[in-house]
Amino acid sequence: MKKYKIGLVIGRFQPFHLGHKFLMEEALKVCEMITIGIGSSNIIDSHNPYSCEKREKFIEAFINDSGIEDRVVGIIPIEDDPDDDVWLSKLKEVTGNFDVGVGDNEWVNGILENEKIPVVRIGYFEREKLEGTTIRNLMKNKKKWEDRVPSYLVSSLSE
Repeated sequence: MKKYKIGLVIGRFQPFHLGHKFLMEEALKVCEMITIGIGSSNIIDSHNPYSCEKREKFIEAFINDSGIEDRVVGIIPIEDDPDDDVWLSKLKEVTGNFDVGVGDNEWVNGILENEKIPVVRIGYFEREKLEGTTIRNLMKNKKKWEDRVPSYLVSSLSE
């Protein structure tokens, strides 16, 4: 039996990589279902090169490949806001109900915990190798990156 009914997992997924896959799999060990939030959904820049729509496609590919369609409440865009209270208010508007935050972003975790929402910290999986910035730099410099993302995403990321 799972400890929590619905967990909220937030990431930027720039791009979706094996660390994100690990996070989702671990979240589903402690939650019956998850809602997946695409952070910084309103920003496209050098740190956020993929549109929210493209990142949603990455996540959908993971969901379909993993066969967890019945355990995902939804994929929702989460806009950045410099004001923590405004960000939290927007988050609550778009997410619906959730029992726990799952992840390792301490800024997000701090906001949730200040609201008395429990947080489960999973711990990063091969953080140095799987950080999005590292993967994007490898891609930019035409170095080997393909082993850091799920194989089913390689062709769409190569475009």
